[in-house]
Amino acid sequence: MRAPIKVEIVEDHFMFAEAIASVIREAGGYEVVGIAVTGPQALAMAQEKRPDVVLLDYHLPGYTGEQLIERIRAVHPAARIVVLTSDTSEASLAKAIPAGAMGYLTKDKALDDILSTVQMVAEGRSALTEEQKSVSARRTGGEAETLTPREIEIIRLLARGKDTGAIATELSISANTVRTHVQNAFAKLGAHSALEAVAMATERGLVK
Repeated sequence: MRAPIKVEIVEDHFMFAEAIASVIREAGGYEVVGIAVTGPQALAMAQEKRPDVVLLDYHLPGYTGEQLIERIRAVHPAARIVVLTSDTSEASLAKAIPAGAMGYLTKDKALDDILSTVQMVAEGRSALTEEQKSVSARRTGGEAETLTPREIEIIRLLARGKDTGAIATELSISANTVRTHVQNAFAKLGAHSALEAVAMATERGLVK
C-alpha cells in the first residue's frame, strides 16, 4: 500500500486553511501534517514533519513569498511547493517560479484543481502552465541567471551520475557546500530535480 502524500498548509487565514485541509483529508491518499499561520511556524513544520508538498500562501507577515519558498527548500530540499494565493499579479508569479515553486494557483480555483496539482507535484512533475512559465521568463528578462563556473562543474558531475558525496570528494569541498551550489543552480535554471537541471543545462550548451 502506497504511503499517503504528506501535505503542509501555510496560510494565515485559518478558516480557509481548515477548509482546504478538510477537503484534502476526505480525498483519501493524503495526510495533512499541519497548518502553519506564520513564516517561522512554516519553517519549523517543514523541518520536523518533512511534508511531500507545501501549499503556501504567497503573502505572510514578515516574509515575501519567494523568501519563504527559498527558506523552506533550504531546511527541507525535497519539499515540492505550490503557491495558493489570492494574488493574481504577474510580479508575484515571476518571483515565485525562480524561487522554486512547482505550481501557482489562485484561490478561486476549484478544489479538484488543488488536489490534482498536489498529486502532480508530489510525483515530481511541474504543475506550472506554459503561460505561467512564459510570464516568468518575460518578467525576469527572458533568460535564467548565469551559472557560476563551480555550479556548471557540479551540474556536469550530476550528469555523469555522481551523487553529493562523490562530488564533494572529487572537488575537495563539503557535502553541504555541494548542496548549496546545487540549490543555487536549480533556482537559477528553474529546475526541481537533478534530471531536470541536467536537461536544462544541456539545452543551454553547458553540458556536452
